[in-house]
Amino acid sequence: MFAASCFFIGLALLVARYFIRRDQDDVRYAPGPSLANASWIWGHELEAFQGQAMELYGKWIYKYGPLIKIKAALLQSDILVVGDHAAAQQIFADTNTYVKSPTFRPLVENIMGKGLVWAEGQEHAFQRRMLTGAFTPENLKEMMNDFLECAEKFENALSNGGSATTNIVPLSSACTLDVIGRVAFGHDFDFGKSTESQEIAASWHNLASVGMTFGGFYLQAQGSVKVITGKFALQFIQDGLYNEKRKNILSFLLRNQKENLGMGLSTAQLIDNHSGLQTPYSWLNTPIPALLVSKQRLVLNFALLELARNPDMQSKLRDEVIQFGGDLSYDGIQKLSELRELTSPLFSLRVNPPAVMTERVAMKDDVLPLTTPIRTKDGKVLTSFRVKKGQVFHIPFLTLQTNAHVWGADAAEFKPERWLTPGAVPSLNELPRGWSSLLAFCDGPRNCIGFRLALFEFKIIPATLIRALEFHPTDAVITRKNSPGPTLQPVVDGKCGILPLRISLISQN
Repeated sequence: MFAASCFFIGLALLVARYFIRRDQDDVRYAPGPSLANASWIWGHELEAFQGQAMELYGKWIYKYGPLIKIKAALLQSDILVVGDHAAAQQIFADTNTYVKSPTFRPLVENIMGKGLVWAEGQEHAFQRRMLTGAFTPENLKEMMNDFLECAEKFENALSNGGSATTNIVPLSSACTLDVIGRVAFGHDFDFGKSTESQEIAASWHNLASVGMTFGGFYLQAQGSVKVITGKFALQFIQDGLYNEKRKNILSFLLRNQKENLGMGLSTAQLIDNHSGLQTPYSWLNTPIPALLVSKQRLVLNFALLELARNPDMQSKLRDEVIQFGGDLSYDGIQKLSELRELTSPLFSLRVNPPAVMTERVAMKDDVLPLTTPIRTKDGKVLTSFRVKKGQVFHIPFLTLQTNAHVWGADAAEFKPERWLTPGAVPSLNELPRGWSSLLAFCDGPRNCIGFRLALFEFKIIPATLIRALEFHPTDAVITRKNSPGPTLQPVVDGKCGILPLRISLISQN
């Protein structure tokens, strides 16, 4: 009798604790799409995946408000989709409370090792502190010749065909792989001709193709990228090539380690971070790090597409470069950057970010501030939102940057003149808190460590190409999917990694 009484008392306490805990968060009252449209096993995630990148997230947030609840796949707890700038800012700023999903850490380790992408907490802070010095403007200037030579190889490859329709994805991949090979550890991948560069390109393509299927990302095994680049980094270290004062990131880190009596990154961490430089999984680091310059090929592809679709802007950009005599030296590019037309390709980051979303998990109970109040399903108006430990968040960069309530009906259109027309850009309190009011480089302590490197590459490559080449759209229907993971990929006829443009020499017109 006593045992039965204890059992029922314990059960009553558990039930009471459940209801008390349930009332300590606002998730169950959050607005969102109907459960009637959700799969019992895949939730709303399958429906969202089947459309174009973040298309449904944008529609749901426009309809239900800037913070919504969706049903997760595989019978997991509901997901909060964060489209509110203040809530997103707090999540990015508090890296102790909000971390990447622990589910993905073993996957990151398998693909990229225990580098900056994998690290959390104090380990992340230490690795970031050691790596930051490699990305100063002074070091960037020393890498200028590498950028120029790689961009000119890209220009020559596009020029050889005269006037022709070309899938630019393989060529942009070769260019950006060359850039990171040189600036990371002084290795030349020979613009896609070397055996190792072809293996890396095949690995990228296979990962993206598998990621076109829902759940495909979770099934991806370790690709060849980590093995290939890890081999180069290890050989570089063992040969002591950094003693030659080479101007690349690994040389800088090794010299720094030597000068500080070995108190820098370990050899294993150096190798893992340089393996991560080459992988297509920048989204896992969530700041879309420019450290992974290979991801810039995605940005570059869509920027060239937008230039092709906007011939007047393309002509203005070309005139600006020619006006300065085509001077694309480090100092020359700074002068060009003072004229805002040159930065117009950068504005494609708003509508074409390389990664469309990231994920976080709350490690303790918290309260999120809201820029815009939301109305819950029970009719309450909330100006803040309570969440419990374990809550999963999706933060869709693309949706935050193309909110139709902020930008208007043409929010998803590439219109760089918005930045060139006084009063055309919404006020700062309506925009995300990241670089240039975008989340392309994320925000907070995990923001992009190498954003200067990415910005510089993103200026110099289009400026080099535009001097002698003209880009035109084709009749191909180009859609956008998030694959692998939430990285933005061009898709034609169901195949990813295809973006055809008609390219002609200026002299032919």
